[in-house]
Amino acid sequence: MAHLAIKPSRAFIGAAIGAVLFVVLGLLLDTIWILLLVYGAVVLLGYIVGSATIGTSAGEFVRGLLIGTNAAVNFAVASVVFPGVFGPDAGIVLAIIVAAIPFLSTFGVVSRNGVYQGLLGYLNWLLPLSWLIVALGFTFFLLCLLGALVVGLPGVKFFKIERVVFEWKTGTLFTRGGWISNLNPIDTAFNMGNFAFVDVAYTDMAIDHEAGHTLNLAVFGSLFHLIGAIDENVLRGANAFSECLAESHVPGSSEPVLSMWT
Repeated sequence: MAHLAIKPSRAFIGAAIGAVLFVVLGLLLDTIWILLLVYGAVVLLGYIVGSATIGTSAGEFVRGLLIGTNAAVNFAVASVVFPGVFGPDAGIVLAIIVAAIPFLSTFGVVSRNGVYQGLLGYLNWLLPLSWLIVALGFTFFLLCLLGALVVGLPGVKFFKIERVVFEWKTGTLFTRGGWISNLNPIDTAFNMGNFAFVDVAYTDMAIDHEAGHTLNLAVFGSLFHLIGAIDENVLRGANAFSECLAESHVPGSSEPVLSMWT
């Protein structure tokens, strides 16, 4: 697979349709749980179709559809949760903002902007559909830290943390070493939202690529992230849909790329 260009106009059409459909569904359905079930089905089907048509006009429509759908469902969940935390008016305004910002990633001139990417990375903490992966990542980091303190310091190398790097541009914390990182069966790096884990056997920190997954999470959500992990590790490796997107955050990459982030 070569480096594939994005088609923002097709992606915007898909995003607009996805957003409108799910906003309407949110208004018609009695419970948020049914909306989430429909959302899950759309993400699964969209990932499959998007993978099969990546880089084509149809594939770009689906990429946009996934972005728009994710934005709308983020709004639906945030509009339920945020008013109780920030107050009725401020909660709704914030729900609109956190949904609108990822939606803008359909435009290449926006998605490739460094300032926008920084905003998007930190926004994962406020995006309801990112919370699952961010929470797991935070838990993994704490477990890594606990293992390093309790077992690593006394001398067990497998549990030792060699390095911690904060990639401030996207708000991603990298942990090299530690038992969670070293459990990786392919001895590389993996991303859990704003937390990334690097096996000590891996010679690189993979900062740009794993930070690309942080950006992916913000615009596509936790379910897309999990499906992408299965796609990469079980099915297609570097050719996985989510991998091609994340790899586009790596300048001059020779790997398969769908050029969303650079």
